[in-house]
Parts: sequence; structure tokens; C-alpha cells
Amino acid sequence: MRQFSLTVLRNSIFGAVAQLGIKVLSFAFSILVIRRLGAQAFGQYSAVLAFGSIFAVISDLGLSAYSVRQIARSRDDPTGMDKIQALYSNVLALRLLLSVFTAVVLILAAWLTGRPSVMVAAIALNTLGLIMYAVQGSSDAALAGFERLDVAAGAKVLNQFVFVVAGAVVLWLGWGYFGLIIANLLAIACMTWMCWRAVRSLGVRPGRVARQVWPTLLRVSLPFGVIGFALGLSYKFDSVLLNIYRGDAETGYYSAVYNLIFSAVLLSNVFNTALYPSLARQAVSAPHRLPVIYEHALRYLMALSLPIAVGTWVLAEQIVPFLFDAAYLPSVPAFQILIWVVPLMFASEFLGYVVVISGQEQHVARAIIVSTGLNVIMNLLLVPQYGFIAASMMTLATEAVLVGQYVWMLRALLRKMNLGTSLVRPLLAALCMGALMFLLRSSVPLLVNITLGVVAYFVLAWLLGVLGKEEWRLIRNMHSSAEITGS
Repeated sequence: MRQFSLTVLRNSIFGAVAQLGIKVLSFAFSILVIRRLGAQAFGQYSAVLAFGSIFAVISDLGLSAYSVRQIARSRDDPTGMDKIQALYSNVLALRLLLSVFTAVVLILAAWLTGRPSVMVAAIALNTLGLIMYAVQGSSDAALAGFERLDVAAGAKVLNQFVFVVAGAVVLWLGWGYFGLIIANLLAIACMTWMCWRAVRSLGVRPGRVARQVWPTLLRVSLPFGVIGFALGLSYKFDSVLLNIYRGDAETGYYSAVYNLIFSAVLLSNVFNTALYPSLARQAVSAPHRLPVIYEHALRYLMALSLPIAVGTWVLAEQIVPFLFDAAYLPSVPAFQILIWVVPLMFASEFLGYVVVISGQEQHVARAIIVSTGLNVIMNLLLVPQYGFIAASMMTLATEAVLVGQYVWMLRALLRKMNLGTSLVRPLLAALCMGALMFLLRSSVPLLVNITLGVVAYFVLAWLLGVLGKEEWRLIRNMHSSAEITGS
């Protein structure tokens, strides 16, 4: 158990520190982009990215997620390296073919939906990244399967750094969002090169492709692909609809605050990505330990997400003009709705992994299809008339329906967990922190209020037993973790 915790901690810490460090820079850059482009141009840029995100999953079809699980399980097999090599070669070849197909579909979809020619051209340029992602995604999955998320995190740091530097240059040159797309392609190329080199250093290289196994690979990975496509549709369909029916400016307002939500969700993604391959191995070697691990993981996720939601809801009217400018104040109501998606997304990502680890990814696919179907139907009905407020409410409802389905699937397991410690106590601490912030919001500056709220929350979390000696011991053992897992 200690070895498992330290491995996950190492991957989480390396991933979090690396990604959060560069995310601070990237976050500041995104604010610059939003300010520099303005709501109109930023809305069009967001729509271009949303189109790409919806269709990008076709270029993978779940092959990466399936690869992570299979590589993690094969590592302890005497013939595991041969299996890993064969899987990597076939996944890489398949993804390259799927990427070319997806690029064609994406450009046709933009043209058939009547997007302006400038947007169609931008979408076509952006599809070049799909080809590079075929190599990067296959290599990143191999690194995750080997539990080298520290290396994968380093590649993502390089990607973000190159994008920020190159993006700043193109903005200075006045190239608009076309320049940002070019900067992003350069960043993807650098990340792809780093992941490729890292996989080769592990002894994994592309070998002979066996096309006869492709139908089987696509069949077993399809549930993961359905999950990815449905999630992409759920998260980006509203932006596409807003752009079609409500125009660029409203899309810009919505996308500006929506991006803040995904900045917060990065914390969950780092933790869950580190946890997934370790849990996949644990499910084979020591399945009896999983319920205790699940309880701890859920507690940490709620302890992190609930104060973010409460604090942001209280201070939203100050945060939006502080980050952007007064022109984006119309987005505040949407922001106050969307921020409650954060704890739900933390929970849904984790609970989805729990179901997948048990080998029931088809149930995850079914749950996401249900929630995404609700999202698509309700957005089609409401967004044309009510705009981004309807989109915000549907995003929240979609995530709540998804979590509800996972809770039902895992009800037997959840009964064995102490939900008071995992959910109720973090929520109580967050609400007390929010009350303090509300009382201080008109009398102290925003940054001072946030600092006092963070301090108050950690004190309350310690007093309520959300955080304790066990977490402190785990952090102190970080040095020995690096030695153990690096040996």
C-alpha cells in the first residue's frame, strides 16, 4: 500500500508541479489572448478549436486509453515487452490512418455547416496537428503504461512553453488567431518529438505492423472511443451551437469563463492520470486494497474541488473583471453556474476510471452516451433562444447526470466508504470558508480575500479531519519515493 501511494504521489507531484508551473504562465497568456483578440475574434477562435475537439476523438477511437491499461498489465508478464512492442506498432499505424480520415471529415463538417471561409481555412490548418498527435498520443500512452507520467508531464510542459513563447510573438506581429494556430502546431511538434524519444529510451520502437489484428484492436478499444467522443461532444457542442446561433461575441463570453473551468479541472486530470495505470496494476496484483485507495482518492479530490467552487461562486463578480476586463462582465452569471461543474467533473473522471478498471468500460460508455444525449438535445432546444445561460445550465446538468449514473453503478462499493470524511467534511470546510470570503469581499482586496480564504480552509480541513498526519507523512516520504520508484 505504501509503495502504491508513493508511486502515485510521485507521478502526481511531478505532473502537478511541472504542469501547474507552466499552466500559470499559460493561464496568464490565455488572459492576454482574450484581452488582445476581444470577444468577437476570441469567440471565432474558440469555435475553431471546438470543431477540432469534437471530431479529434475519431483519430484515436479509444486506442490510447486501451493501450495504457494493456501496457500497464503487460509489464509484469515474462513476454510483456514483445506484446507492448506489437501493440505500440499497430496503434501508431492505426492512429495515423484515422488522423487523415478525421482531417477530411472535419473540413467537410465545417463547410457543410456554413462556417465562413476564413474559419474553414483555420480549421483545415488546425487539422495538421491531428497527424502529429497520432505519434504523440501513441507514445504518451506507452509512457503512461510504464507509469512514467513525469516524462509525459515534461513533454506537456515543453508544449505549453513553446506555445506561449511562439504565441506571444505572433500576437505581437498581429497575426491574430491564425498565428496562434501556427504557434500551437509548432508546440505540438516539439511535444511529439520529446515523447517519441522518451518511448525509444524505454526500448519500445515501431516494428512490423500486423493488419489482421486491427479489427480486434478497434473492437476492444471502441468503448473507450465512444467515451472520448461523447465527452468531447458534451464539452464542446455548446460552443459550436453558440457560434452558429448566437454569434462570435457570445461565444467569446462563454468560452472565456469555460476555459477557467478547465484550468481548474487540470488538477483532477493530473491526479487521475497518475492514479489510473497504478490502479490497473493494483487490480491484478492486490484487488483487496482498492476500496481503501478509492476512499482516500475521492476525499482528496473533493477537498480540492469544493473550495474552488464555493470561493469562485462568492467572488465571481470580482474575478471576471480582474482577469479579463469590464467588457466581459456579462459572463459572470454563466461563470457562477459553470463553477459548480468543477467538483462534479473531479468526481466523474475518478468514478469513471474506477468502473473502467473493473473491466466494465462499456458501462462508462453507456453512461456518457446518456448524459451527452441529454446535453445535445437540450442545447439544441434551448441555446438558440437562451444563449450561454442555457449552455451553462446544461453543462452542469450533464455532469450531474453522469455522476449520478456512476454512483448507481458503484453503489455497493460506495456503501463501504466513509462518505462523511470524503464529502461532507470537505463541503462543510468549504462553506465556512465561503462565508468568510462573502463577509470580506467588500472590505478587502480580491487577492487578500483569496489568501485568507485558503488559509482558513486548510485550518478547517485539518480540524475536521479532512487532512491529517497520514497526508503529512506521505509528503515527507516523497524523497524516498523518488529513490524507490526510480530504482
